[in-house]
Amino acid sequence: MVSDKYRAIYLVLLALPGPLVAQTNAPAPAAPMKVTSETAPMIDATRETLSKWVETKQLISKERSEWATGKDILEDRVRLAQAETDTVRDKLKEISAAVAEAQKKRDELAAQNDKLKATAEKSKAMVIAAEKQLRPLLPQLPEPLREKLKPIIARFPEDSEKSTASLAERLQNVLGILDQASAFNATVASVKELRTFPDGTRAEVTTVYLGLSQAYYTNREGTLAGIGHPGPDGWVWKPDNANGKKILLAVHILEGKEKGATFIDLPVKIQ
Repeated sequence: MVSDKYRAIYLVLLALPGPLVAQTNAPAPAAPMKVTSETAPMIDATRETLSKWVETKQLISKERSEWATGKDILEDRVRLAQAETDTVRDKLKEISAAVAEAQKKRDELAAQNDKLKATAEKSKAMVIAAEKQLRPLLPQLPEPLREKLKPIIARFPEDSEKSTASLAERLQNVLGILDQASAFNATVASVKELRTFPDGTRAEVTTVYLGLSQAYYTNREGTLAGIGHPGPDGWVWKPDNANGKKILLAVHILEGKEKGATFIDLPVKIQ
């Protein structure tokens, strides 16, 4: 015998569309049960339960579909975030390598700068020493050379320790004086000068400088002559009229007025 419960379910299933009945595997009853006042509430409750079950299944299916879609979206976002993370990581590696390289170059430049500073200090000390050695020698330079070096001598510092000129300018001044002095010392220079004599008279003379250490002068006639050499405060000149003709001969040879070389015996002061 079929219980009242199953009969009620069967009746409800009969009331549902055909496909749903076809999907059930419940055995067919021997005879249909009539709907009575006793079975009607049970049928309504069963129909409501089935309706809620179907609704629940639909919600589950919808949630499963939405979850699958959401899962794909989340997976795509995760992959995108992972790709962005990898990109950022690679950028950080590049930045780290660039920072390391920059630090390396900075250290190299700092070391080079320290070397340059040390070299500059040594150069400054050498320039100061050279200035101190040259300063007392400037008055002892021959007048033609002093006139040529006048712009450089004007820039020469009185106190090397307090000079505000750049090291490059000071070094250029020192080298300029040394170069010009060395060139003058390697030549025999003949220059025209106005010289004041002990009696107060002035006359044009020709002065022959043998480098930086010795010089002779004479007038056109060889009657006024003298010899000079550098002193602590400038050149010292002494009359030597007795050798005027010899000095005049030397002047003529230098000016090309005398042909051939001639030995001339002139006094020389060795310091």
